[in-house]
Amino acid sequence: MRAAGVICVLLIALITTPIALSHLGLVEFGIWSFVTVTVGYISTLDPGFGNMVVRYGARGRIEGDNLIGARITTVGTLAWLGIGAAGLPIVVAIVHPLMDHLNYSPGVQTAAERFFYWTYALVFFGSMLATLSSRLVSVGEQWIITVIDVASRLIYAVLLIVLLQQGMRLSAIVIATSAQYVSAYIATLVVIIARHGTPFASPRGISPEIRRELRRVTGWFQLNSILETLTYETDPIVISTLVSPGATGLWSIAQRLARQITYFGYIPNGNLLPAISAAVAANEGLEGLRRIYVRANRIIVLIGVVMAGLVMALGPVLLTAWLNRPFFNASTATILIALGMVVGTPRPATAAAIFAIGKVGLGTRAQLVAFLVNIVLTLSLVHPFGLTGVLVGTLCAKVCATSYLLIRFSRMVESSARMLVLPWISRAAFIGATTTIITRLLMDRWEWALDSRWHALAGAAALSTLFGAIALVAIRLTNYFSREDLLWLRGAMPGPIRRCFPDRAIRLLCGS
Repeated sequence: MRAAGVICVLLIALITTPIALSHLGLVEFGIWSFVTVTVGYISTLDPGFGNMVVRYGARGRIEGDNLIGARITTVGTLAWLGIGAAGLPIVVAIVHPLMDHLNYSPGVQTAAERFFYWTYALVFFGSMLATLSSRLVSVGEQWIITVIDVASRLIYAVLLIVLLQQGMRLSAIVIATSAQYVSAYIATLVVIIARHGTPFASPRGISPEIRRELRRVTGWFQLNSILETLTYETDPIVISTLVSPGATGLWSIAQRLARQITYFGYIPNGNLLPAISAAVAANEGLEGLRRIYVRANRIIVLIGVVMAGLVMALGPVLLTAWLNRPFFNASTATILIALGMVVGTPRPATAAAIFAIGKVGLGTRAQLVAFLVNIVLTLSLVHPFGLTGVLVGTLCAKVCATSYLLIRFSRMVESSARMLVLPWISRAAFIGATTTIITRLLMDRWEWALDSRWHALAGAAALSTLFGAIALVAIRLTNYFSREDLLWLRGAMPGPIRRCFPDRAIRLLCGS
């Protein structure tokens, strides 16, 4: 179900992005990305309430405390309201000077300032929605969240297209996003009440032990959130201020294409935290945790590698099919962003395992490494290399953070990266490199595929089929999956997809 939801979300983005780009233009399209990321800085004090609702809600099901998730949801909702109110004076103080510094025309600057204020409010409302939705994740009902998400995004897409056609610009985004969040919140609230009783409960019922752990965990999460935002969300701000607003638009286009890597790669990650939390509560030990972690991460990383390979190999063709232009000047940016995203794919599963066993400080130390590497390289490379220099700094930061985290995590679970990570991650890298290089070399010879949107669609279909065939052969030759891995993966699939994955396919992929 989550895979179907990702595909629906992807289709919505494929339809709305070129329409928005054609109505907004590259500068206002860049403002959209710039404002969204800048507002994200003010919400960096994320205490991780969503993850805590999932963790304690899953444990509560094992231990018989069905209200603990509702109690933490209340705490999280009140905390987000408080953070939003505390940050409002900062917004009022910085918005006008910031927009004035970027030298927009007077009409565009006024619209951008109003867009900033509304986006600020929507970010915090979205955070409260995410906290509430975590109640359903904790009880294994991710599919309901997917249905609500897809339905609310459809409302967003229809409203956005209609309002853009009527001449609205940035205000169309505000209205459509507001309708999406409000409808999703109401639907989630109704589902929780109907299926699980009260969505909120008094925080007074939280035990002193959990209160102490919440205070400790929220401190680490807030520090980690600040470091992560300063490390990975600075790119559009640096590009806007030190390169050009047009370069921000190119970054946004490349980012939207490469974002499919994490959309698809993290499909199996949604149920990982509750599974590990339940395993820890059931005292399955480190052996059980290592087994769940390796199996999930092998799948997550391989999906990410395959999606990154497609983006890097077919970037100009995909952009032509999508936006009716190849955007050659965004090609390097697309490759660097895709590499950065695939390098980070082992981290969510590792972070979930760390959080489940209560060692959140390790993730913060890895994020500190990334922050220091990124700030040094970005400041060194932005002037001589512009957009490329900024993205190289971010890529190097992700490589350092992921490497550090995997090494330290392996030791924490009484293993080593050489035993726990290297055997499968080296094979995943080989599969991705082989398929990407072969397909990219062939694409460069198919110049006709860039002549029009229809040619690009035909070329993308043919090259994607070739890419998939090469990837399947590489998976088989490297023995990437065991039979147990594939049986587990088939069992986790929705019924209709499961029927397309028979025993014969398993034998072909694993050789047994």
